[in-house]
Amino acid sequence: MVFGTTTFKCDECGNKFIAPAAEWCATCFIAPMPCPKCGSMHTYPAGLSNLGGVFGPNPVYRKIWESVDQKK
Repeated sequence: MVFGTTTFKCDECGNKFIAPAAEWCATCFIAPMPCPKCGSMHTYPAGLSNLGGVFGPNPVYRKIWESVDQKK
């Protein structure tokens, strides 16, 4: 399901960008979107619920990235 758009932050290059927000595998997490600057899928929502990404990604996103990397 798509919820609209949200701000994402790339863990690789630090780029912040706006992209569609869709659920990840029927969970409450938002699926990573590819970074338009470097192409990395290691991105996470940098919205208010994550304090703008100040403390980095939620640890769950590291597991999501592992899953995405395995499917390449």
